[in-house]
Amino acid sequence: MQRRQTKAYQLQLLDQVLWVQAFGVSSLLGTEEYIRDFRALASSVFNQPWAVVLDIRQWQASPAQSLDLLRQNSKWAFAQNLHHVELLLPGDEMLAWQYLKATEVEKPTYLTKHIAEDEESARLYLQAAGYLKSAD
Repeated sequence: MQRRQTKAYQLQLLDQVLWVQAFGVSSLLGTEEYIRDFRALASSVFNQPWAVVLDIRQWQASPAQSLDLLRQNSKWAFAQNLHHVELLLPGDEMLAWQYLKATEVEKPTYLTKHIAEDEESARLYLQAAGYLKSAD
């Protein structure tokens, strides 16, 4: 298991799944660092379909320039064989809207997007879809 952590996010690669947990406000430099780390970890799995879990329940409002970079990263991920997205959304509607703006790009027809209640339901969904090995 590979893991990178900074103040604004945590990334973890497990099987064919990149787990992303966002904390607080992401500055422009923090977003650039996140994208570098995201791509570095994802590069070891995109030779086959892979999934991402986006846990943005603790994410805070971020600068508009960060949203542009995140949209570019979404396009990059789809071009690199991303097939499945599990979302753990914040209760705050403004932050959910920010997520929608940050990922407002053309999505491939094969993409599966699922809103999970919690980490365990995301894990079970990904195991059923074959991206994550079962814990037993």
